[in-house]
Amino acid sequence: MSQRSQGTDTLTVPLPLTHPIYHILLVLAAGQQHGYGLRREIVTSTEGRMRVGSGSLYRSLDVMLTAGLIGERRGALDADLAPRRIFRLTDLGERVAQAETERLVQLVALAQRTPRLWVGPPPPATESGQAVRGGV
Repeated sequence: MSQRSQGTDTLTVPLPLTHPIYHILLVLAAGQQHGYGLRREIVTSTEGRMRVGSGSLYRSLDVMLTAGLIGERRGALDADLAPRRIFRLTDLGERVAQAETERLVQLVALAQRTPRLWVGPPPPATESGQAVRGGV
């Protein structure tokens, strides 16, 4: 388990990322969001397959804030809304999300090469016989 705190080379969030933390990073990669909006976007983006309760969401946000993966400000996203906690992705959070995405791509590529586990079409092969990275 790697660890990084703000300003150092240690990360205080366990790797690989938990599903809620990864999904929060995915939503914040599209733009700032408040807690309720994060919950709503996770349900929408996963077509209802994943739901994050308030407790899990705010525990994950606290871990992410401590690790420097996200930033926070108080305000409103729309003029009609009351001020809320607004979260945004930091540069570190973006790099961690990219690294986790790459890890997942490699994991899926391994599964694609395991016929008993993969029911979809095999990934396209290169001249060396290795799967093409973008073939997932």
